Amino acid sequence: MKVKTFLKSARIENFKAIQDSHTVSFTPLTVFIGNNGSGKSSLIEGLETYRTIIADGLDAAMSRWFGFEHVWNKQSRHNLPAAGFFENPMKFTWAGQTEKVTAKAHMIVNTKPGFNALFIQEEQARLKDCREINRVGDLINGKEKIEPGRSGLPGEARDFVLGWQFLSLMPANMGTPAPKKMATAGTLLLNRDGSNLAQYLSDIRDKDTSAFNGIIDAMRFVLDYAGDFQPVETQEIQRTMYVSMKEKRFSIPGWMLSTGTVRVLALLAVLRNPNPPRVLIIEEIENGLDPRTIHLVLEEIRIAVQSGQTQVIMTTHSPYVLNLLPLPTIVLVERDTGGDPVFWRPAGEHDVQEWAKRFTPGELYTTGRFRRPRQ
Repeated sequence: MKVKTFLKSARIENFKAIQDSHTVSFTPLTVFIGNNGSGKSSLIEGLETYRTIIADGLDAAMSRWFGFEHVWNKQSRHNLPAAGFFENPMKFTWAGQTEKVTAKAHMIVNTKPGFNALFIQEEQARLKDCREINRVGDLINGKEKIEPGRSGLPGEARDFVLGWQFLSLMPANMGTPAPKKMATAGTLLLNRDGSNLAQYLSDIRDKDTSAFNGIIDAMRFVLDYAGDFQPVETQEIQRTMYVSMKEKRFSIPGWMLSTGTVRVLALLAVLRNPNPPRVLIIEEIENGLDPRTIHLVLEEIRIAVQSGQTQVIMTTHSPYVLNLLPLPTIVLVERDTGGDPVFWRPAGEHDVQEWAKRFTPGELYTTGRFRRPRQ
């Protein structure tokens, strides 16, 4: 099956560290590398914030940041001209394509003086079947009224965005019992911190036993002493679920497992899900994983991408991870002289191509051979 890029490109403006990311093009596998504070996570978090706006509205999206004013880029000017809208509002733009939808969308988010009200100032979307929405204020196409913090993105494009799977795994949250969601329908996504891992595994087991068994077999390769992994449901006061590992004649509850064990279990579960996410976005893929397990996870990612069912976007700080990747998949993120993050692909530079004949991507990165041309 042909590899596919479902999320073609994105542009984030005036969000966290980013004044203007300009258009960042994605490939079936895209890997961001850069120093701490370079801005790579700002792009990922911008996409996730946009998804939350689509799913739950503007208030829910900004509550994570304790208010719009904290996540609004501080370097941009935010004057209030006579028109009544602050300059340099927050903007989200993306283009994507699946079997069901081809779409381009753009959203502008702004605030009123004193940060006492948030609203979607503008929203546009264009779909393959020539349908368009053009929202200004609380009116779509000049007639349909909508709440100021709610998106008017059409159904197919909305479903595509809601299917983006973000992972920033927190092992402490993944091992402990978590409340079971009882009113679920459709595709169950893994929580970004992995806290619903047990229910996620249970959902896979219920839908496809062979896929679930494949996940367990892969875990036995990581931990040759592990007999089995199973989601366990309890019902003392409320229904909760946790993961249990069987070893010889006893079982170990999830909160006693190593951080690397629960992390790799979560990654394998998502990558081997029989109904995988179209777009999978993983922060710091290498955290908690030993070199052998990193090899396994990257091979699973390669298989998932080559299946044509999943596109993977991830961040890393690890030169070792870079050594296991094709150079064209790597995007370097660094600050320009004005402090704005710049996203560029070293593989497009002739000098880097020549160096790559003798050195691995990780060696080129750590020795400073990834040099962006002077503008």
